[in-house]
Amino acid sequence: MSVPTVSIHLQKLRRRKWQGAPITIALPATILLLLLVLCFLVPLTGWLADPMQGTLSEARKPPGSPGHALGSDALGMDILARVLVGGQASFIVGIGATVLGLIVGGLFGAAAGFFHGAFDAITMRVLDVFLSIPALVLALTVAAFLGPSRFNEILAVTFFLAPASARMARAATLNVRHEDYIAAARLNGSSDLFILFRHVVPNIASPMLTFAILQVGVAIIVQASLSYLGLGAPPPAPSWGSMMALGQQYLATAPWIVLIPGAFLLTTVICLNLLGEAVRERWDAR
Repeated sequence: MSVPTVSIHLQKLRRRKWQGAPITIALPATILLLLLVLCFLVPLTGWLADPMQGTLSEARKPPGSPGHALGSDALGMDILARVLVGGQASFIVGIGATVLGLIVGGLFGAAAGFFHGAFDAITMRVLDVFLSIPALVLALTVAAFLGPSRFNEILAVTFFLAPASARMARAATLNVRHEDYIAAARLNGSSDLFILFRHVVPNIASPMLTFAILQVGVAIIVQASLSYLGLGAPPPAPSWGSMMALGQQYLATAPWIVLIPGAFLLTTVICLNLLGEAVRERWDAR
């Protein structure tokens, strides 16, 4: 196969990736947008029941019951209202912890990869210490130490995400630190900090954004795990993890109490993973 033929073949492969990308991005993005609208806007309309109030006479009503479209839990609280309000906690903690982890871990990782030398060595050894500890155990320890609250959940999940974000940022920075535009900026007399924030950070934004989308899914799973173990926001505040924990003893008689929040959690994480992979493939094709 000649060189021109190979070039044409590669161009066709890239074109196919670009043509397929809008569908693979649009579908999970649309589902995620729908979930965000349901979780954050529908509760504001006043159409839903109070997610923190219930009566025992309405306990364990199956989906489709009058006044309970998705059924009720063991305390008679409406599952639809609780699963939508609980989704707010998952998205807030997931996005908040991911952004905080990227800011803290990403900046340290980018600085370590850019400045290299002693700072890089020290930063990597500190990261090795954190990465040697099972990440979920670290998040559980931080959550237990800080106590149950929404803000503490974000901090605990950030401890889970920041080391991986630092590693990713460092690897991306090492790929660009010797590019010609970095050398040109140095020749122009730009300071290292200016080059880091003006040239390096924008040029590692693409892989970091893809990584961040995937990390949101991981953060939501960790948040659900903390809530399931009683280390999230205290009850009766709803959360997908706490709803599954409270309903597990009724799994044989009222499985919808566990399956409905579990379905919302599964759908959200799958869509985030599909969206992250689709964005990564599109940028790889470029």
